[in-house]
Amino acid sequence: MSHRFFPEFTNALLGFAFALFAAASLPAQTVLTIAGEEVSAEDFAHIFKKNNRDSAVTAASLDEYMELFIDFKLKVKAAEDLGMDTATSFVNELAGYRKQLARPYLVDNELLDALVQQAYDRTLEEVRASHLLVKLDKDPTPADTAAAWGKAVAMKERIESGEDFASIARSRGGSDDPSVKDNGGDLGWFSAFMMVYPFEDACFKANEGDVIGPVRTRFGYHIIKVTGKRQARGELRCAHIMIRTDDSKGGSEEAKNKIDALATEIAGGTDFAELARQHSDDQSSRTKGGELPWFGTGRMVESFEEAAFALAADGDVSAPVQTQYGWHIIKRLEYKAPPSFEDSRRDLEKRLQRDSRSEQVRKSFIEKRKREYGFSIDEKRFGQLAEVTVVDSLLNEINVKKGLGKKAIVTVGDEKTPVSDFVTYLNAGRSRIDVTGRTAEGVLRDAVSAFGDDRVIAYEDARLESKHNDFRLLMEEYHDGILLFELTDRKVWSRAVKDSAGLAEFWEENQANYAWKTRLNARIFRCADADIAQRIMDVASEGGDVETMRREMISENPLSVTVEESRIEVGLNPVVDAAYASLGGAGITEAEQIDGQLRFVEIIEVTPPEQKTLDEARGKVIADFQDHLERSWIESLRSQYPFEVNRVALHAIR
Repeated sequence: MSHRFFPEFTNALLGFAFALFAAASLPAQTVLTIAGEEVSAEDFAHIFKKNNRDSAVTAASLDEYMELFIDFKLKVKAAEDLGMDTATSFVNELAGYRKQLARPYLVDNELLDALVQQAYDRTLEEVRASHLLVKLDKDPTPADTAAAWGKAVAMKERIESGEDFASIARSRGGSDDPSVKDNGGDLGWFSAFMMVYPFEDACFKANEGDVIGPVRTRFGYHIIKVTGKRQARGELRCAHIMIRTDDSKGGSEEAKNKIDALATEIAGGTDFAELARQHSDDQSSRTKGGELPWFGTGRMVESFEEAAFALAADGDVSAPVQTQYGWHIIKRLEYKAPPSFEDSRRDLEKRLQRDSRSEQVRKSFIEKRKREYGFSIDEKRFGQLAEVTVVDSLLNEINVKKGLGKKAIVTVGDEKTPVSDFVTYLNAGRSRIDVTGRTAEGVLRDAVSAFGDDRVIAYEDARLESKHNDFRLLMEEYHDGILLFELTDRKVWSRAVKDSAGLAEFWEENQANYAWKTRLNARIFRCADADIAQRIMDVASEGGDVETMRREMISENPLSVTVEESRIEVGLNPVVDAAYASLGGAGITEAEQIDGQLRFVEIIEVTPPEQKTLDEARGKVIADFQDHLERSWIESLRSQYPFEVNRVALHAIR
């Protein structure tokens, strides 16, 4: 059974953008007519070259592939005639795949590529910054926004006049970041994706020493001082031994003495991992010899991180390092430099999709489509709706007069969406709308804007097949592949397992094809030395209890002897085959030196070729029965449905 046409689901879900191969040079001809359906030379070329990427395009290869393609399309036609493409399960499954496959076509890929490149460039750099935060609620009033802005600007002016940044941050009415009491506003070193994007963007665009802001994020307004920039340091895998510090009853001095003693042991050659298992107070890593997960900038406390990255080579061990958790000795196990762009691209794309950058990509796409399709909001209808809406009623149903409900409020291309559809959308999401302190017009303005964006996306989504030939072909591939899988399972795979009478009949007609070759009952012995090998040989040649002797030997030395026993057909194990060839039957070979051990083989029993039972051959019989069912099915389909190949158009594909 060939599955080569079935969609490559795993790769597809990550996003497809298949190029059409040689499409521009192909004549606009039909290469295949099958059951009334025409397949163009362009479409066939796309499918052929996608599934034969490394093969030369020859007349013979095109003819061979065409035969497979005909069989494939005949099965799909049979499934459609059975109505399988209208079944709810099929429609839902295909819709689910389409939703995922459409995603790359519904974003601004040009901006996406630029943001991915920007994110990569920033992973090669690290920034250190301090900030002052003036918090703002999620949906602040204009007065609150103005007050927060004024406070932020005032603090910036104080910094620029020479006041100490950390003192301002910690002062009453200073920074609203609760961590300020510990860090004075210092956020340490960070790279891409470690801060919210507007904050990150501002810091990477500034120069070292700049005081910038106010910068607006979802938390509020920030005044930022960029205090350092450096190249990214990559990642480390380290092990550590930690001795926790207890300041009471001389515990701090005791911890220091213990860490110094351990450092002396390590310098003297004692195994680091063993000392970690015996003495480290870090319960999560001690059982692993002190080994920690990979980490880079910002993942560990700063003093630990600095000491770890100061180690020059794998295997180097630090002097005792103190952190707020206690004393540490760090061993560098492995270093990993920042990855190349190609190696990190997929991970960056995934991280970007989870980041606020993704909203920029979506918004940019929507704005481009709005210009393309002449998007508009009917302000007259919007004003009429705002007049009849009381904001509190958003928590209930909004009722609209029939005349107004039928009027268009949003236009995208040739599609006009009535007010009633917008109201339905608004009511469906009313539980998520915070109307506190807001006017009906303000709430409706935000809602109609979001509704318009959704309509633009829906309008574009409905036209993907007509706008993007590669997407159309991909969806046809999924459509046909799902049908093929379902019908083939029904006609071939499951039937071969369930049709016991048919399987028995097939067995009766073909059982001569299922026979055992010569089978050998053999043991392969590997012994540590000649004395052990001779003792085993003596017991084996007399038919004695080799297993008892083996157990006695390994109780003294676990590596003294190993035995591999099998009942196997000739031709499946080269070692056993060689022994059988030299012995000609049952017996024991001479011991030979192999990989530092003495190896010999005992052929215990030789079973000549004989017929298999159905149970013994069942797996192979079922597979062959499936092939038989498929061949018969294809023969039936080829006689049932007419098809014609245009060989001239086919052989013109290059």
